[in-house]
Amino acid sequence: TLSQDEQEDAQLRIEDILQMADCPKAECFESLSAMELAEQITLLDHIVFRSIPYEEFLGQGWMKVDKMERTPYIMKTSQHFNDMSNLVASQIMTHTDVGSRSSSIEKWVAVADICRCLNNYNGVLEITSALNRSAIYRLKKTWAKVSKQTKALMDKLQKTVSSEGRFKNLRETLKNCNPPCVPYLGMYLTDLAFIEEGTPNFTEEGLVNFSKMRMISHIIREIRQFQQTPYRIEHQAKVTQYLLDKTLIMDEDTLYDLSLKIEPRLPA
Repeated sequence: TLSQDEQEDAQLRIEDILQMADCPKAECFESLSAMELAEQITLLDHIVFRSIPYEEFLGQGWMKVDKMERTPYIMKTSQHFNDMSNLVASQIMTHTDVGSRSSSIEKWVAVADICRCLNNYNGVLEITSALNRSAIYRLKKTWAKVSKQTKALMDKLQKTVSSEGRFKNLRETLKNCNPPCVPYLGMYLTDLAFIEEGTPNFTEEGLVNFSKMRMISHIIREIRQFQQTPYRIEHQAKVTQYLLDKTLIMDEDTLYDLSLKIEPRLPA
């Protein structure tokens, strides 16, 4: 059973956390440990993921023109993923010297690995996708200073969450995973779209296609199972304030321009 504090944390909403702006000043990246970052990323990811009501998974609302009205919580989850990924990329790019950049990459990979240990595969993907952006991927001098171990670890993490074979490795991992867990929502949305589009609602005899309904409910049941088991992680305002600070985030173009500035293209 959960203690009183844990129950309160299990009820936390992202809105509550965003309102904690008057908390102690947010820490900076350097002063936070990889463990603190990974735990709070996991807590936030799970809070956002578990807020999606099951109705939003029906009828592919997230692909429609009015997706903001139809599936606001799926859109919030997707926005949160992009914001976190942008934060990682932006944090690395704030360093002007190559040594700080490479140690920053090493720390983020360590954070991603702890996310994996916490069964937060969404967090693993937030970080690896940031490191794969062209603005960061192209920094040859920076990557040259990243240790072999870190690179090997990054490869391993990427294989786990790779979209290859319709997320074959991630599915296998989730099958053997005891919640709490944060899966990658995109995988389920792809599955649901695949079933919705590839299977008719009615059979040739004009009967309701129950096997289609069963496939859909099977996926939603799996999502619900992961939504319902909370993490026993205590919320730390100083960390989540850093993680949710939108002023730190740079957009794709700014990142790329900065990337070219700190490591200019080599003349052909």
